Amino acid sequence: MRLSKLCVPCSRSSDVDPTSADRLPTRKPSWRIMTAIAMTAGLAACSSDNTENLGQIGAVSGFLGGVVADEPRAVRIARDVLSAGGTAADAAVALYATMTVTKSSVAGIGGGGVCVVHDRQSKKVEVLDFWPRPGTRTADSQTATTIPGVPRGLYALSARYGRLQWPQLLSAAEQYARLGVPVSRSMVDDIEANRDRIEASPILRDVFMPDGNTLQVGDRIRSVNLGALLTSLRVKGPGEFYNGALGAQIATAVQNAGGTLTAEDMRDYKPQWKSATEVKVGNETLYLAYPPRAESGRAVIDASTELGAVLNRYLADIDAADSNIQSNTGRSGFVVLDRAANAVACMTTMNKPFGAGLGADAFGLNLAAGDAGYAQTPLMGPALMVNPFVFEYYYGIAGTGTPAGATKQIATMAEDLIEKGAAANVPMNSAGKPAVNIVRCLEGIPPHPESCQFIADPAGGGMAGTQ
Repeated sequence: MRLSKLCVPCSRSSDVDPTSADRLPTRKPSWRIMTAIAMTAGLAACSSDNTENLGQIGAVSGFLGGVVADEPRAVRIARDVLSAGGTAADAAVALYATMTVTKSSVAGIGGGGVCVVHDRQSKKVEVLDFWPRPGTRTADSQTATTIPGVPRGLYALSARYGRLQWPQLLSAAEQYARLGVPVSRSMVDDIEANRDRIEASPILRDVFMPDGNTLQVGDRIRSVNLGALLTSLRVKGPGEFYNGALGAQIATAVQNAGGTLTAEDMRDYKPQWKSATEVKVGNETLYLAYPPRAESGRAVIDASTELGAVLNRYLADIDAADSNIQSNTGRSGFVVLDRAANAVACMTTMNKPFGAGLGADAFGLNLAAGDAGYAQTPLMGPALMVNPFVFEYYYGIAGTGTPAGATKQIATMAEDLIEKGAAANVPMNSAGKPAVNIVRCLEGIPPHPESCQFIADPAGGGMAGTQ
């Protein structure tokens, strides 16, 4: 499925507050869906926009940037958004929305995430935190659930740094949910690894074991109820989801199913824009989603550089981590870069694979888990490296933030950004096969797009999409 000329472009706004005014503009763009065609590869040294065709695949010629994520179909949709003239933020929104259907084990409407965002035009790098937070109601005998962060989080990203209309970015996910989409190997691996949990949850069983057997590669995954929810979000924006009758109905359905979500929790949820943690790396600056918590760390990595010292502190955080933190917490990471050097690196989460397995079945909404050991912020988040003077992009990385995932991310960054062999002493743990995805431009972009490399970790089962 490919995106076509779905709508006219909308003006970018850096001062939109989607939590106080999260309804869509009154104009109604036209949109339609076309069949997917094969993705092409290869980098070109220059590119240009066809403004008349903005919103249509092929509007950008030459180098358009690229995407790296753990789910191939979502990568293709995000790549199409870049080809249509969308920004990295547009592509990230479309990618995440698609993953709520094609990789919902780690990314669902009921989940959340955190992103580091670089916008070259405004000369800003900032963090968008839309983690699924616990509500005000204690669990007692109920199943602990969290407040969904995705609708308002993605809308905030689109409103501040997007170029295309919101409905365009959700249309592929909506159609996949309504009509069905072939299951990827990556998703089948998650289904097989969590078969017992799926069998025990009606909301999961209906989607992933519709005839009593788990879906296999090539089978179609379909959720008409989720498709209807995505239609509501596409047409009305997130306002009705959080503030309207829909939000109240969702909260009631969750409580009836044994969860803890309330209508007040829904109304009060707000994504947060924050300053990134900054670390000097030569002439560039590395911007991290979360600061290390430890004041110092053991000298595993050469601490003569600022980055080495900071990475040692992250390793100390891992050493001190609660032993209840699970190795597989239903997370994934992706990085998106557009031709103008705008970039977004995100971590998605359901807090455990397939979330709570509980939610509002009539709306196809499965919430992120609230269990101790799962519902915790990551030990390390996504990161971007940019030159803070000319705002050229050099590096982006995203992983899972679990103890094993953070260790792998630290080792990768030490190897890539300090010197070869710098990660030699980092203790690696393969638990949960954590993946890290990387987009690096060794000589910087915009000047040298030919130096960009898009690297998908085989452990994640994903792919890189470029042109």
